[in-house]
Amino acid sequence: MPTVSFYKIGLLLSLVALSSSLAGLGYYYQNRTVGLNNQVASLNTQNDSQHDQIDSLKGQIANLTQQIKNLSGNIDQLQSTNTQLLNQIIQLRNQLGGTGGLCSSGKTLTIGELTDLSDGLSNIGIKVRESSLLGVDDVNSLLSSGGCNLRFSLAVDDYALDNSRALSDLQSFSASGIQIVVGPLNSGAAQFILPFVNSNHIVLVSPSSSSTALGIPNDYLFRTAPTDAAQGRADARMMFDRGARALIIVQRHDGYGISVGDATAMKFTSLGGKVIDTIQYDATSSSTTDFTPVLQIVQNDFNQNVGTYGPDKIALYFVSFEELGSLVIQASHQSGFPRTQLPWFGADGTTLDPVLTGNATTGPLLAQLRYTSPQFYTVNNTKTLQFYHRFNSLYPGQSCDQYCLGAYDDVWLSALATLQAGSYDGTKIQAIISTVASNYYGLTGWTEFDTNGDRVPPSYQIWKIAIEGSASEPSWVLAGTWDASSDGITWLAPP
Repeated sequence: MPTVSFYKIGLLLSLVALSSSLAGLGYYYQNRTVGLNNQVASLNTQNDSQHDQIDSLKGQIANLTQQIKNLSGNIDQLQSTNTQLLNQIIQLRNQLGGTGGLCSSGKTLTIGELTDLSDGLSNIGIKVRESSLLGVDDVNSLLSSGGCNLRFSLAVDDYALDNSRALSDLQSFSASGIQIVVGPLNSGAAQFILPFVNSNHIVLVSPSSSSTALGIPNDYLFRTAPTDAAQGRADARMMFDRGARALIIVQRHDGYGISVGDATAMKFTSLGGKVIDTIQYDATSSSTTDFTPVLQIVQNDFNQNVGTYGPDKIALYFVSFEELGSLVIQASHQSGFPRTQLPWFGADGTTLDPVLTGNATTGPLLAQLRYTSPQFYTVNNTKTLQFYHRFNSLYPGQSCDQYCLGAYDDVWLSALATLQAGSYDGTKIQAIISTVASNYYGLTGWTEFDTNGDRVPPSYQIWKIAIEGSASEPSWVLAGTWDASSDGITWLAPP
């Protein structure tokens, strides 16, 4: 019996040991199974991520394919007009090399220029002067190569965004015999001096005036920038596309502010949005320095409507010049100022302005607000790229924007219209300049005018202020492009 008992005990111990071993083995395989399941889940996650990356790459490829198609279309258009351009060049050379008339007069004809070198658009105005001077040099080089002893010069006046000063400068130009003037930059000044211009038959060619109120047939103002009707479409689409369904407009109380604000409000409403309020501030040459009353209205408007629309649906839109910097600083100090979930949006009066990004206070604030604004855009051509290189070499640290390019073209239009008219006479130049523009291909492409003497609308680039990558300072970053023909936006880096 004891033997049997020991046997049973031994057997029992063996079974216990085996059970323990099997349990350990079970735990091992159970843990192994969990580990394998985790790896499978991880691989599935990686697979999903790869699928997302593939989808993203497909989208980028589609976008690039469309851009290539657009470029191909532009190339086809340029090739189809090449013969026409060559014929025009031959005709122009024949005119320049002929005897009699202006070409053999030995005269130097002065083109006037009204620009801003010291106020809120000086960041544009200085480059306008520089590109205009290069334009005069190039015109004279062509005249010389054609055996023509006529020359052009440029007389530049800084009107500092002061309407009365612009008129006084223009009167001085007129007294000295100047018949054509590049400028002024802003629509407020252009509107103020237009009666004198029309009555004295002096042609104005502005690279940046855009008020729809100045779209007048048969007057003496011509503009190589599109009107605010085009920008209003671009600005409204830009904000609506980012989710805005309600809009608070803060604008300069001048021709520019009213024109851009009204055009944007009209388009935004047509898209189904609601304009909550339009708030104006003084925009005289002395300029407003205290924006507290304006900001208080903005805050009240926002607070009264945020419950209806939500903070991610109300856009703040500023039609400003460089005073935007002061406005932003004061807003940052105002207790309880509304922080919308959308970026702050602006119009083209501030786009690419280095004064805003270069300021140690305003730059970071605007980057934090993801400030976004447009500028009209034309496709760069060979002439444009060559000019960029030349301009950067002569003026390091500066970049020639669309208005800088436009001023260069304005000088050429002024000179070519004078040559085509055969006389330095404002009435004759006014009658022929639209025809000259429709046949001129410059740094900004075709400069075709509509029946009001305004540029046929091109596309707009959309820029934002951001601190990206390894950069420590804010800069302007290209966010997307609005196409006038489709009223659609292609986003590259949405704000």
